Amino acid sequence: MKNYFEEIIGYEDIKKELRIISDMLNNPEIYQELGASINEGVILSGKPGTGKTTMAKCLIQSTNRNAYTIRKKAADGQFIKTIANVFAEARRNAPSIVLLDDLDKFSDKDDEDCDAEEFVAVQSCIDETRGMGVFVIATVNDIKKIPDSLLRAGRIGKRLKVRVPQKAEATEIIKHYIAKSSKSEELDAKSIARMLDGESCATLENVINNAAIKAAFNRQKKVTMQNMIASCLDLIFDASEGDKELPDIIRKRVAYHEAGHALVAELLDPGSVSIISIRRTAGGDYGFVRYSRSDENCGTSAEYNEAIIKTSLAGRAATELVFGETDMGATRDLHNAYIKAKHLVDDRCMYGFHNWIEDRHDAFVAENRNRTVAMVLEKNYLEVKKMLAGHREMLDRMALELLERTTLIYSDVQSFFANYKG
Repeated sequence: MKNYFEEIIGYEDIKKELRIISDMLNNPEIYQELGASINEGVILSGKPGTGKTTMAKCLIQSTNRNAYTIRKKAADGQFIKTIANVFAEARRNAPSIVLLDDLDKFSDKDDEDCDAEEFVAVQSCIDETRGMGVFVIATVNDIKKIPDSLLRAGRIGKRLKVRVPQKAEATEIIKHYIAKSSKSEELDAKSIARMLDGESCATLENVINNAAIKAAFNRQKKVTMQNMIASCLDLIFDASEGDKELPDIIRKRVAYHEAGHALVAELLDPGSVSIISIRRTAGGDYGFVRYSRSDENCGTSAEYNEAIIKTSLAGRAATELVFGETDMGATRDLHNAYIKAKHLVDDRCMYGFHNWIEDRHDAFVAENRNRTVAMVLEKNYLEVKKMLAGHREMLDRMALELLERTTLIYSDVQSFFANYKG
């Protein structure tokens, strides 16, 4: 039996739901015999590029029904007629499926306008074809733009949230794209996935394609990991290798700053560092680290939140430890650390109930809370400096690696730690 959903890599939970819908559409009598009614529609929502339309097409192919697609192409008046005409044809050729692709773009009106004529037209057409063998699939980037009346049971009542690929899924998707070409070296799919953590399926494919373009331009025989890294730096981090070289003293400070972040992150949450670079981004920042926290660290524990505070402060601490001066480029890090500390003090009362009072705008309350937040930051800053001092040799070696190579990826960091511990 053909697997119509093999084109979808990962997303096992969503594929299971799609298979159930497919079975219901292909074998309605089995479900009706047990009193189960067939939902009139399903809506796939998620960020652009997550594969919603691909999933919808796989579902359509699995049913062998007549299929009709509606996308916003014409002016409003003409588009209303198109909606009505397509539903009428779908009813005449039932059993059928109508795909409302990018349903949230059907209307240009404000999000809160539930009476937009395009949505009213869709709703009326669904009501008029109920029980006539017309199944509706919709895809949306922003489900908040869709009126609740359209999303209720009996219309498009089944909702499936399509997230960006998770770690294992991203790795499998990258392996799938890589396998399409025989002109590549043994590429580290896991490290590539870590660099692209949180990105959409379309972005994963685009990065790999861009790496192939770089290899072809250089007249290489095969696509290499360096092509992949360069592609990620260009497309994801906007840190082109064509950027001007930094003065040596600035490069050294940046290297120690980023090494401090990465070292503390790995000590507190092994395997969390995805990429470190001392390149300058288009936004003007010098250097960056991307993290991919372990699944066990769901963010609910106090230890996890304090680890984030320590990691945020580690760049500044490393600079002060090595150069004996204040890091003037740590403003964003300090802001991130403050937000986490305030969360622990104000929202979680981790440091006493006296820090949470109903009248949060009272001057005394604010002063007391700020004093406690400052105490939390000081405590974690001293601890992270002690941690870096205890691993000074490793800090120096990692900074030196960054100065020599500018960018380290997941596999580099893991090898670095393995050799250090060994």
